Amino acid sequence: MARATPLAVFFLGICLARPALADKPVPSPSFTKPQVQHAVDRAIGYLRTESAAWLNTRKCAACHHAAMPLWALNEADKMGYAIDKKFAADTLEATLGSRDKMIASKLVPGPKDPPDPRPLGRGLNMGLVFISVAGQSSPTLSQGQKQSLKSITEETLKKQVKDGSWEFFLSRPPINETQLTDITWIVMALQGQTGPEAPLTQRQALAKANAWLSGAKLPETYQSKVLKLLLALRAGKPHIEQQSGIDELLSLQQPDGGWRQLPEVKSDAFATGQTLYVLSLAGYTAVRPEIKRAIAFLIATQKPDGSWPMKSRATPDGKPGSAKLLTPITCASCSWATLGLARLVPKR
Repeated sequence: MARATPLAVFFLGICLARPALADKPVPSPSFTKPQVQHAVDRAIGYLRTESAAWLNTRKCAACHHAAMPLWALNEADKMGYAIDKKFAADTLEATLGSRDKMIASKLVPGPKDPPDPRPLGRGLNMGLVFISVAGQSSPTLSQGQKQSLKSITEETLKKQVKDGSWEFFLSRPPINETQLTDITWIVMALQGQTGPEAPLTQRQALAKANAWLSGAKLPETYQSKVLKLLLALRAGKPHIEQQSGIDELLSLQQPDGGWRQLPEVKSDAFATGQTLYVLSLAGYTAVRPEIKRAIAFLIATQKPDGSWPMKSRATPDGKPGSAKLLTPITCASCSWATLGLARLVPKR
């Protein structure tokens, strides 16, 4: 029997190895714990600067520039990272300190403001929902801030429709992506305000909303899958019951280590940070290979100013296209990346 030459064996090995190599993800760059912590510190700096600039010039407590950064900063603080606590406290007071301050930050209309004639005017202002979630993350709340959160809950319940949902008028992805994602945020806000001592009507409203979410026959986006899992984990549901949802997220991780908002776009910090935060709540740690690859993706793609590169998914009027102003989606993605990285690699 003829013996194979060493050269033939070499080429045979290459041919046999190719299918296996094709199935393997592209290796991500390695990272150290100090590198991750430095990335979080830079992201915190960006959020502080960008949020302050927006609030000073726009005078508007927008979801992406007020609520999301405030939530991210509060979570980073809990994980041992140094934040500007005065800025966080001042932002919370400026948005939730009183009814007058909520009016000044454009969260609620003032007594002299004309009624909004648009269909959007009869819907729920999602800025209230986001700032409620952010406010609930704060370590301490004044009586005025607690009263503001209570009034937000009351306004939210007024806008609920009979089937347990809320009307959806404006799609501005990814913050206000679909009715499904908006209502997930609404339920998240209600969860934090609805304990055993809450009025029966409030508890019933929350139950109706949860029932609507579980039975909703709407197309799911990647973000809706992540947020529904986040909702279940925040509600204290056993992790084992969420395993199929967790497995689905892990199966959608891209070869570069990140996750993407839509099948036709590239991985980005918004989807990746969001996913990492939820997986951290599910008990996943930075030692997991999938988590390591995702963290490495964020470390490798962070910009010098502490943010991450993003592409807009909507025009200012909510129609599909490309908005000229990228800071909203950039600030939101930086918030999600900070939430995920800070939990997985704490500094304390």
